[in-house]
Amino acid sequence: MAADDADERLSRVSALLSGFFDRSAGGLTGAEGAAAGTVRSFALVSVLSTVAYTARYVLGSPVEPGPLPWLNGVLVVAFVATLVMVARGRQLAAAVVYLTAATAGMVYMAFLYGWGSGHHLYLITAAQLVFLMFTDAQRAWRWTFVVASAAAFLVSQLGTPAVGPYADAAQMSGIFAANAVGTATLMFILSVVAHYRAGAARAEVARYAERAAYLANTDPLTGLANRRPVIARLEELGAAAVGAYAVAIADLDRFKELNDEHGHACGDRVLAALGERLRGQVRASDELGRWGGEEFIVVLAETSVADAAVMMERMRSIVGARPVQCGDHTHRVTLSIGVAGGVADGASHRVVKRADDALYDAKLAGRDRVCVRSLDDAPTAPTPVVRGR
Repeated sequence: MAADDADERLSRVSALLSGFFDRSAGGLTGAEGAAAGTVRSFALVSVLSTVAYTARYVLGSPVEPGPLPWLNGVLVVAFVATLVMVARGRQLAAAVVYLTAATAGMVYMAFLYGWGSGHHLYLITAAQLVFLMFTDAQRAWRWTFVVASAAAFLVSQLGTPAVGPYADAAQMSGIFAANAVGTATLMFILSVVAHYRAGAARAEVARYAERAAYLANTDPLTGLANRRPVIARLEELGAAAVGAYAVAIADLDRFKELNDEHGHACGDRVLAALGERLRGQVRASDELGRWGGEEFIVVLAETSVADAAVMMERMRSIVGARPVQCGDHTHRVTLSIGVAGGVADGASHRVVKRADDALYDAKLAGRDRVCVRSLDDAPTAPTPVVRGR
């Protein structure tokens, strides 16, 4: 329980931090919006911190003032330009300008203060930052700035003195400690945000995959399964030693007349209502689907033909008991149903054929009834096309 609470708190913190950086900007959405929001957040923080640091340097520096105020002024202009680009929806240009200015700023700070100040440690954060400021489609820019930041770090570390010409040696240890802590904190924050974004991306991919699977296996009109999952279930029952099973095929009577007289829109309305009614009459273990046109199929695992016939008779009675409303008129809906039984013989298609033959028997017997073909009934010739009549 305590572990769950800790995970929940960490998740809330991650979401909060990610929300701070992911706020879309410039009218952009999706990955570009999140990247633009990250650039804007860092540009705002950089403007404020650069101005504050410059003021502190000018007002309290114990060494002779150097070019730092002027160079910081150039950085502030670059960061403000970044904000303008973000506001105009130019996410890529804003990210390039910001990272270029920030990288150059860290290098010149190393030359002014020396590597002992630790200003260049922030260049390490580029390894995470580029993944938040650039989208997956901009991966070339990511690696360009990773390489540039690594090169800038090496130049700052190896090409500058420990104490620069504008640094106070007595304060170097404190400045280094502050920058080291700041770098570690920023790396932690960026890692948390990157981890949260990766998890959100995986969840989104899973949702898309689930949606794709649903669309691939579902009839869009009735919301029932289409032929694919029904056939898969039939093959499973036909191959597994699970005992007897049954298949029922139901056909809407005189559906062609309904379409001809009232139009296909009304026919679709009737089919959708029929699908909803059938869904309420099957068990959770049954596979109910639209077999095609006005035909529906029910696959009943571990069910005898007699029990399946009773269930289908109840379904037929309930479906026909209440007319379907379509605009300003109603339609009395009746079903002809054929039922057949099968065993695990690897030939589930034969069970479907017997159920189809039983459905034909029901049509010939006057419709609106259930007919059964037992397991030992031989299949007949191909069923004549009498559906919907």
